[in-house]
Amino acid sequence: MTDDVLALRRSPLEGTGFGVGGPGLTMAEAPFRSLVEVRSDVAPDVSPSTGHVWRLGPDWWLADGPPPPAPALEVPLAAQLRGPGAATTDVSAHRTTIVLTGEHAATVVAHGCPIDLSVVPVGGCVQGTLAGAQVAIGRVGPDALRLYVRAAFARHLAAWLSDAATPYL
Repeated sequence: MTDDVLALRRSPLEGTGFGVGGPGLTMAEAPFRSLVEVRSDVAPDVSPSTGHVWRLGPDWWLADGPPPPAPALEVPLAAQLRGPGAATTDVSAHRTTIVLTGEHAATVVAHGCPIDLSVVPVGGCVQGTLAGAQVAIGRVGPDALRLYVRAAFARHLAAWLSDAATPYL
């Protein structure tokens, strides 16, 4: 990816002012992550120091890697795949990532999500709706969540999260 192309990218939350920080809660967008959906019997191998792998369903994975200009995450993952039906698809432009950390992170999400996040272990991922937007929610730590939301719903979800977080700031 050239610098010209990188300079043209716009985050779905650009210009919204989204992002908060307080003693029990921080919320921020992590834009331009490399997101690749993988269909395979075996989980793809992504370095834990740079990314995450989330199981979205049987034979269905979401690999989350650093934003470019690092080598495209899709290429090394495709090289790992074996067997019929195995495939990788770059969905980086499809979703953006919102990171919530702090003791109130799960509580804020629980205001608009029917999924009991207390049963999601660190390293686990669930899919559902949050404030009416389809999301994948990955737990990266006891008090740290990553929300993967479609770009078209990012502004709606950011506004909803900002409102829901008000009591905790």
